[in-house]
Amino acid sequence: MIRLLRYPLLVVSCMLILTTAFAVIIKDRPAAYSNGSDIVVRWSTVDETGVQRFEVLRRAGTSGDFLVVAGIDQLKGGNATYEYIDKSVFKNAGGIYQYKIRVINGQNPSPETDLVTVSHVSSAAKRTWGSIKAMFR
Repeated sequence: MIRLLRYPLLVVSCMLILTTAFAVIIKDRPAAYSNGSDIVVRWSTVDETGVQRFEVLRRAGTSGDFLVVAGIDQLKGGNATYEYIDKSVFKNAGGIYQYKIRVINGQNPSPETDLVTVSHVSSAAKRTWGSIKAMFR
């Protein structure tokens, strides 16, 4: 212990590096809900130091692999709220979807949030109308 006191700058530097490496980036877990047509995923950050981008991952059901459905490159800084509207779910009759956010910050593996589960029901009329609109885009 006495030797460590001889090198206070080294001790403080090591503590800063360790606390920065394990810093909390996203507050709590993401929130998600169905608005009847789409699913809205929302999350808030504490500190975005070192963050390059966020990726939104989704899977249908409660098992299987997650797929990247969106990448957020426009960072807002700390204490920011982000929102992703998943418009591709209107094509399905509905079901359960799970989402999580991956933080791309140079760590391997990239940190991910806890998953959030959403029950989504889309009517046949909405799916048909959405398909008709897509043909004319």
